[in-house]
Amino acid sequence: MTNYYMLALPAFGYIIFFALHTVALHLNRQRTINEHRCKPPPGLPQLDPFLGLDLVFQVLSSFRARKRNESFKEQFDKFGPTFQSQIYGRTKLFTIDLKNLQSIFATDFASWGVQPLRLFFFGPFVGKGIMTTDGAFWEHSRTLMKPTFSRFQIANLSAYSIHVDRLIKLIPKNGSEVDLQPLFARLALDSSTELLFGQSTDCLAPTTTIDAKNFLEAYNYGQAGVGKRMQFPQWNFLTRDKRFWRSCAVAREFVEKHVEKALKSRAVPTDSKDTKLVLAREIAKQIDDRDDIRNQLLNVFLPAHDATAVALTNVFFHLARNPEVYVKLRREILTLDEIEWTFEGLKGLKYLQNVMNETFRLNPSIGQMNRVALRDTVLPTGGGTTGTSPVFVKKGSVVTTSFYALHRLPHLFGSDAQMFRPERWQSLRLVPWSYLPFGGGPRVCIGQQLALTEVGYTIAKIVQRFPRIENADPVMEFVEQWKITTDSKNGAKVRLFEV
Repeated sequence: MTNYYMLALPAFGYIIFFALHTVALHLNRQRTINEHRCKPPPGLPQLDPFLGLDLVFQVLSSFRARKRNESFKEQFDKFGPTFQSQIYGRTKLFTIDLKNLQSIFATDFASWGVQPLRLFFFGPFVGKGIMTTDGAFWEHSRTLMKPTFSRFQIANLSAYSIHVDRLIKLIPKNGSEVDLQPLFARLALDSSTELLFGQSTDCLAPTTTIDAKNFLEAYNYGQAGVGKRMQFPQWNFLTRDKRFWRSCAVAREFVEKHVEKALKSRAVPTDSKDTKLVLAREIAKQIDDRDDIRNQLLNVFLPAHDATAVALTNVFFHLARNPEVYVKLRREILTLDEIEWTFEGLKGLKYLQNVMNETFRLNPSIGQMNRVALRDTVLPTGGGTTGTSPVFVKKGSVVTTSFYALHRLPHLFGSDAQMFRPERWQSLRLVPWSYLPFGGGPRVCIGQQLALTEVGYTIAKIVQRFPRIENADPVMEFVEQWKITTDSKNGAKVRLFEV
C-alpha cells in the first residue's frame, strides 16, 4: 500500500499544479479582459457550435464552387469587419478592420506569428526559413536576404529581359488564341531559378535539361500538396501521399546541387566583369550550413515564382476584357525610349502602375492570410454589439484576414469597388492599412519591388509589341483556382495582334 501511495504522489502533485496553473491563467485573462473592457465579436450562426463541422462543410462547398474568396467577402458584408466562429473546438477570428490589421502586422507584431501554422504546411517542402518561422530564426533569415533583394530589381533587369524576349517569341503573332498563364509560369520559373541559383531552368528555350524537368514536375506537385495541407490540416493524418514526399525530396536535391556550387565558388576569385547577382552565392558568403542555405533558397523560391506568374496572368485577364485600358496603356508605353527601360523608367509610367495596382487590388495573389497568437493579446476593436470594443485573444488562436474582401470595401475604394477601373488610382487617397497585396509591417514581402519591376517590364514589352488584344475566353468572370496562391482557373486566354 505504501508503494502505491508513493507512486500516486507525483501524479497527484501534477494534478494540483495543473489545476492551480489553470486557475491562475483564468484569473490573469479575466484581469486583462476587465482592464481593456474587452467584449467578444459577433459570431457566425452555427448548427454545430463545438466542432463546427457545418462550417467545414461550407468551406468545402465554397472550394468546390471556386468562390472561396467571394465567400469570405459575403461573410464580412453580412457580419461586419470582425467576427468569430467555433471550429474543431477552438475559436477562430476573422477581421479586415484597419486598426486590427495595423495591430497584428505592426504595432503588436511580437504577439503574432506564423510558425505554428506554416512550418507544418510548408515544412516538408521548403524547411525553416523566412516564410515559415518566427522570432530569432526569422530575423536571421531576413538579415540574410534583405541586402541582396534591395539590389536585385535594378541589377538583374538586363538578365530578366532575355527571358521576356523568349516568351514573346512563343506568342502567336496572327491573333491565334493563346493561354498566357502557362507561358508566364515558365517565365517565372526561368527567371527565379537564374536569380536564386545562377542557372535558369530554360523552360522557354527550345530545349531544357532532364534535371530541370524533374525539378519542375516535383515542384508543381509539391506545391499542390502544400495547398492541400493548408486547407484542412486537421485531416492530414488521413492522407498518405507518397508522391508528395518524393517530390519534396527531388526539389531539395535539385537545390542542394546549386548550394554546393555556391559554396565552391567562394574559393574562386571573383571576376570583376561578372556583375550578375545570385542569391545562393550571396547567402553562401555569410553562412556555411548546407541545409540552412538550401531551406533559405526554397523559402524564397516559392513566393518569388508565384508572385510574378499569378500577377501577370491576372493583369492580362483584365486587359483582355477591357481593351480600352489596353489602348490607353499602350499609348503611354510607346513614350519609352530604349534608354528608359530601367527600374526608374518603369516607375514613371503612371498608368502602368495604376493597371498593376488595380489588378493587385481586385485579385491579390494571396487572397487571405493567417496569423496565430503567440501569447494572450488584445485586438483594439471589433467586440460588442457596436463592434468597437477591444477583443481578447487567447494564445494559440488563429486570426484570418481576407485581402480580397478588404480591397473591395466601397468606403475605401468607391461604390464601384467590384469593377476593374485603373483610373481610380489617379485620385485615390489610400487609407493606411487598406491596401496590402504584399502584406505589411516587419514581415512585408522583401521581394515586393523586384516583383513589381518584373511584372511592369513584362507588361510593357508585350503591350509595346502587340497593338491590339482580344479576349478568347467565353467565361468572363474570374474563376478561382486555390493552391498556395489564388490563380485563375481559366488562365488568361487571349488573342494578340501585331497589326
